[in-house]
Amino acid sequence: MTEPRPGDTLRDRIAEAIADATGNNWPAQAFLVEADAVMAVLPAPADRATVLREAADRLDRLGLRDLATRELRRMADEAGTGGSR
Repeated sequence: MTEPRPGDTLRDRIAEAIADATGNNWPAQAFLVEADAVMAVLPAPADRATVLREAADRLDRLGLRDLATRELRRMADEAGTGGSR
């Protein structure tokens, strides 16, 4: 499979991977239905801020409130606003 190009959707990349895996010379567009089937079973994407907050919450529940937890929350805030502070 080739490197993803800007503008490629996940669906396009899955179709390309399936096309490459078949060993045939069929274009990736021939596998869009199969790519849709794969996407139907994938979990919903999570944004970076949500993942970082969940990690910080987990550390809090484990009683590990420290610099790492604060840093994870700071990074989540940054990711949520799209910039650095």
